[in-house]
Amino acid sequence: MNFEIKTLEVKSTDNIHTLKGKIFIPQGEIKYLFHLVHGMTEYIDRYDHFFSFLAENGVLAFGYDHLGHGKTAENDDELGFIAHKDGWKYLVNDVAAFTKAVKKMYPDVPTILMGHSMGSFIARLVAESYKQEYDKFIFCGTSGPNPASKAGLLLVKIIKAIKGEKHKSDLIQNVAFGSYNKGFDGDTPYEWLTTDRDVINKYAADKYCTFRFTVSAMGDLMNLLSNCNRTAWFKALDSNKPILLIAGDKDPVGNYGKGVMAVYEKLIKNGKNAKIKLYENCRHEIHNDTCKDEMFSDILKFIK
Repeated sequence: MNFEIKTLEVKSTDNIHTLKGKIFIPQGEIKYLFHLVHGMTEYIDRYDHFFSFLAENGVLAFGYDHLGHGKTAENDDELGFIAHKDGWKYLVNDVAAFTKAVKKMYPDVPTILMGHSMGSFIARLVAESYKQEYDKFIFCGTSGPNPASKAGLLLVKIIKAIKGEKHKSDLIQNVAFGSYNKGFDGDTPYEWLTTDRDVINKYAADKYCTFRFTVSAMGDLMNLLSNCNRTAWFKALDSNKPILLIAGDKDPVGNYGKGVMAVYEKLIKNGKNAKIKLYENCRHEIHNDTCKDEMFSDILKFIK
């Protein structure tokens, strides 16, 4: 099936930036809309192969670069900085704003929301606050509750007060991600992402992937994670709307499957319509790992 790729720009809810995105439009009748929310320190172009697959199968796929990421950042100095205050809330509200812009063009079409990694934290909060906009949810490479998140937020507050909101802290970086690469062979800090050497090498050479979060943005990340693991979040979701949890069983973000399973079990306990699949011997970016064809097929089945 042929498809067309168009750029799409939508005003951010911060009323300052313009969200730079793209939309893959299949020929013929549009039966499904698929909004993908990308992860931390990456950008939407990294999902072109996945969007192409979806469009070839009749699914209209779209997404954009977050605040402080990719083309949405107005210059390189903005990379890794979300907002002066409550940046995590803008990240959540922007998803709904972008979805609504696409739904205006394609009204009354079933809409699926997928978030990967940090994008899964965002998508989980969107599923709580904007549940009426979506019919199904996919949370990929997500994480369960982190007992150290309160201490992390306190550390962010202290460093922010001393060094300023745009300081990039080695200490917080190491506390948050220092253990991710342990146990994986390779020469880069990114071995935990995938077993695909080409993907890792491209990532390591890409300025839109190798920047670091400012201390305030690390606070936004921690707020996203703690808020999407609140007891109230598990209760608030629509029990009739299907949820799919997917991750690699070698993904340190999801504690090698244990954190993802904890989220799944709590969803089931709260009466939600959830399913889970962990991909064997795959790491964080399952859409870029040995299981990607299987994952794409599983997602298409879930959509349809």
